[in-house]
Amino acid sequence: MAIQNTLPDPNYGRRFDGSDSSPATTGPGFASIKLANDHRMMLTRTNSQKVIARSIAGQKWNIDINYHPMTQAEFTPVYAFLLAKKGPLNAFFVSLPQYRTVQNSAWETVLSTSNNVISVAGAVTAGKSEIVIDSANPTTIGADSKYPMPGELFTFTDSNDSAHTKAYMVTTVEQANEYQGSQPSSDTIRINFSPPLAKNVADNAVVNFKNPLIKVIQPKPMESYSLNTNNLYSFNLKLEEYL
Repeated sequence: MAIQNTLPDPNYGRRFDGSDSSPATTGPGFASIKLANDHRMMLTRTNSQKVIARSIAGQKWNIDINYHPMTQAEFTPVYAFLLAKKGPLNAFFVSLPQYRTVQNSAWETVLSTSNNVISVAGAVTAGKSEIVIDSANPTTIGADSKYPMPGELFTFTDSNDSAHTKAYMVTTVEQANEYQGSQPSSDTIRINFSPPLAKNVADNAVVNFKNPLIKVIQPKPMESYSLNTNNLYSFNLKLEEYL
């Protein structure tokens, strides 16, 4: 029996005992989502108006979720799950619907190939903003439009650092014969992303492009909800990425 540690939604259910065992009660969908890139910068100008800019803090994702009015059956699994997390004391995961599938159908085929794993080709140190990836499947990635698209999120599964749960967003993709600078082997892809790596990433760490789960906390304990005359529940949810 596995404890359900992902916010209940139409794809993630939670049984009365807190597990993900069947039959589990799924949660409602989201009415709207706001994803904010919280990356603090400082900008100053000299007397000649030249710009001096620098990063003064690390980056995190902030997520605001709005729900449609819910029935009691829809509302209860979500509210009970959040109460159990006790605000910022216990982190959990959230699956954002816009990132559950990838944009590129050819890349989706690569990711869906049986026993295929996309992994890091060569260890990368913290602070870097690019990685080279390859595929466990002999099908060449990069060719025939088999690559991720800018704007997609990904996370790592690193056996050397299970605490590295940071989510990153692809900014540019360089495939075979289109590399900027030195070119790795033809069956690899170089990905540039934001923010820079928060931690070192080991060689062969798995890169998760399909449904990357963002580890989050509630900055405040669950406070209140409203119930209208139609017996429908309303509340909004503010989350911050857990690092």
